[in-house]
Amino acid sequence: MEVLLENSKSKTGKHVLRSLLFRVESNGIIQQVDLAGKKITPTYKVGEAKIVNIPSKGVYIYLFLLRNLKGRVNGRVIVFDNGNVSLVMKYRKLKLKLVDGDEKYVNSIKKVFEQLKIPVKKINVNKEK
Repeated sequence: MEVLLENSKSKTGKHVLRSLLFRVESNGIIQQVDLAGKKITPTYKVGEAKIVNIPSKGVYIYLFLLRNLKGRVNGRVIVFDNGNVSLVMKYRKLKLKLVDGDEKYVNSIKKVFEQLKIPVKKINVNKEK
């Protein structure tokens, strides 16, 4: 599975895009992973981007965050379990909302947000209808 790891911003600094990859160990420890990959041009002018292959073994959390002109942060959280997408959540208005998948990874996502000091006001695990 290929994902985009990017850290870029616009020339004016009003738009910022950041994507991160974390690995969940079997004992519950969550560490940020920096894998080697193919460099590509970033979305915004200032910064860097690369495409990385996620190993098929293990649980990985992919975080994609975008800060817009008004300073609001929107994003997606995707959990890969043994190469398959197990959980998709969206982050908007300081809330995490379950889009699709298994709820058992929500605690790991909560730990990632605490580790990065990203504020979360509410977590909704009810599936959208």
